[in-house]
Amino acid sequence: MRYPSIAAVDRSFDDLYISPHLDDVAFSCGGRLLCERAQGRSALVVTVFTADAGPCREIPPRVRARVGDMTERRQEDERAMVQLGADFLWLDHPEAIFRDRAYHTLLGAFSRFVPADRELVTRLALQIVELVERARPQRLYWPLGVGQHIDHRVVFEAGVRVAGHLAKSSANARAPEVCFYEDAPYALIPHLVEHRLRDMGARWIGEDAERGSAWARARHAYATMMTLASVRAEVGHWALRAATYGFLVLRFAGEGRGARARLWLVPEPYEISEVFSEKLRVIATYRSQIAPVLGDVESYARLRRAYSQRLIEETSARCELTRYESRYLPNRPPTHGIFERVWRMARSAPEEKGEASP
Repeated sequence: MRYPSIAAVDRSFDDLYISPHLDDVAFSCGGRLLCERAQGRSALVVTVFTADAGPCREIPPRVRARVGDMTERRQEDERAMVQLGADFLWLDHPEAIFRDRAYHTLLGAFSRFVPADRELVTRLALQIVELVERARPQRLYWPLGVGQHIDHRVVFEAGVRVAGHLAKSSANARAPEVCFYEDAPYALIPHLVEHRLRDMGARWIGEDAERGSAWARARHAYATMMTLASVRAEVGHWALRAATYGFLVLRFAGEGRGARARLWLVPEPYEISEVFSEKLRVIATYRSQIAPVLGDVESYARLRRAYSQRLIEETSARCELTRYESRYLPNRPPTHGIFERVWRMARSAPEEKGEASP
């Protein structure tokens, strides 16, 4: 069912998912949600940016077209939530292009953070704190912000604030575990997840210092990005493509510089092979977004399979776990299947030599 407001939420849920846009949870962790619903877990999906418009009215038609018709998108989301078996709630915040002109360009939407959005982070964090008090979830899922889209980063920053609030006020053991899911399709592009983790000052189990050159990683990521319909539409001219590649090189070369270490994360791969076909049917519900973003559902399936293969190869290469890692990753690395992954906040961070701090 759809809840009309936070105040209307009158029951507890096992899992609470926070989604920037109306398709992000389905694209990013719809498989996990399907599996856990089959196991009897209840879920509430809260989408943040669903307003028809906002304070920024002078929007070029080409930019406005990126958002599409919000009424149609809500209808698609409602059908998708029914298929996922999740209750849902739409918050009435406007998307980036409606908030500020700085977000009308592709560079602006993925780079800048206007001052007014600092206040939005605060308001959103307060809303979710109230929602957590009402829904009392066991697990709280936020987007990791892979891809650097401003709406995703706003929600991520609110998630960090809420996690800090829960840590300070959780003398009780009822505080939910906080997890960050990998935003798709961004996370399906090689190296972008690790780039995001380093850029935001995260440390994680399995962190590999051997990153490869910025040029090589940019080339790998660029080749996959150009398979996306949305990227090809924005950078059709050769000069724009060259600029995009150069931008990736600069981003990879400068990743993590000046980033303050603030999160210690534990990766949790989750196999979705048995429900993958069902997940693709859910994704297909978002017809207004499939064509402009991916081209078709099969493009998503291909990217997810390639991502899963890379994940298998990376984790299988690390045969031995440190003593600290073995406390959190008791199972052996996956050897086959299709996967999604979330990053759970650890309750304690390790010392320099890999031991858990007290």
